[in-house]
Amino acid sequence: MYSTFKGGKNFIQKKKKTTNPRADSFVFRLHYQFTFAILWVAAAMVASQEYIDSKGSAIQCMQDKGSAVPGNIMNNFCWIMSTYTMDKHYDGGSRNEDWIHPGVGPLTPEDEKTYHAYYLWVPYMLFFQAACFYVPHWIWKQIEGGLLENIVKGLTEEMSGEARKGKVTQLANYMKDRLANPWDHKVWAIKYYVCEILNFVNICLQIHLTDLFLGRAFSDFGLAAASWSSQEAEYRTDPLIKVFPRMTKCHFNRFGGSGTIEKLDALCVLGMNIINEKVYVFLWFWFMGLAVVTGVSLLWRLVPLLVPSTRRWGASSFDTLRDRFDFRLASRGADGQRKRTEDMLGRLTFADWEVVKHMGECMDKDNFTDLINMMADNFDEMEIEEEKVSNDSTLPSKTKLSVTDRLLRKGGKTDD
Repeated sequence: MYSTFKGGKNFIQKKKKTTNPRADSFVFRLHYQFTFAILWVAAAMVASQEYIDSKGSAIQCMQDKGSAVPGNIMNNFCWIMSTYTMDKHYDGGSRNEDWIHPGVGPLTPEDEKTYHAYYLWVPYMLFFQAACFYVPHWIWKQIEGGLLENIVKGLTEEMSGEARKGKVTQLANYMKDRLANPWDHKVWAIKYYVCEILNFVNICLQIHLTDLFLGRAFSDFGLAAASWSSQEAEYRTDPLIKVFPRMTKCHFNRFGGSGTIEKLDALCVLGMNIINEKVYVFLWFWFMGLAVVTGVSLLWRLVPLLVPSTRRWGASSFDTLRDRFDFRLASRGADGQRKRTEDMLGRLTFADWEVVKHMGECMDKDNFTDLINMMADNFDEMEIEEEKVSNDSTLPSKTKLSVTDRLLRKGGKTDD
């Protein structure tokens, strides 16, 4: 069992963004790393029957002595063809008098049966769901085009001297050019948000798909398990047994010695359902919690888009940046630098802000600090130029001044 969990550990190990630059978030990682690993480990557990049965069988069926049907044949037949329980033996009657186990007791022709066959497909279903949670991340890797990695290339590690200044200046000039042509960053941000929406769509789809897979029993599976534990022991029946029965019945038909069809009745113990029910109780709470967290995250992501002034507070990398400015710049007497930098971050477009936020998570912090400082200087220069152009536009043109001057010199009159 340790080897099973050890293999899944590799999927949830967090790789440093400075060594593996990428654009994602903690919520994004909950989908393609944590949930993928959980489902992978769960599938490996339910596919390994030796945890429950030393013979490696997921089902053990008991039959009348002398039936002459080998035990392995009966086991395989009932596992493949499904087993059944009877609804009337869950709540009615009393144990060891009317029935021997919830859902298992005497059968009459008019009794309703509930067949259980989906547990055969549980490991395949879990593997499929694990792949589904990785798909949005895979799509993002394909359409992202390596933009972020190319932008921060050479700046993820600590540098000094002219080499750092040259690379940071080049990146600052690139960001300045994007202000005039922001389309590339807008497309990049739209792609990223669409993939986040895909995560939310996928978790909702998986909840619905699991509910269908378990015969409409998953929607309140966790609540039923929680409410059952609070009931009095003598009056309660484990609701999980109805979905994943631990004992069932199976019928095996064969030809007798005279050619007559004989109906053999067997009791089957499904040991793996003990694991299955625990897995799906955990998945219920995980899926529901993940759906809520993802939905709230999508709504929260709209805040910096709709309220530009919040962009200066929207990333942990900016928090680190503010701490560095407090220490480094205040010592140089530049008390207004922090406010100037925050104002610059607040004036960025949402797409540029999104790119800068991920850049701060992937770059060396000193390099990122210098970059933001240069970007703030570029913003100041652009504002000065815009102000100069605005002031110049209120003056008469050089051509008009020269014509007026010639008329005045000749003693002429003008309409002005």
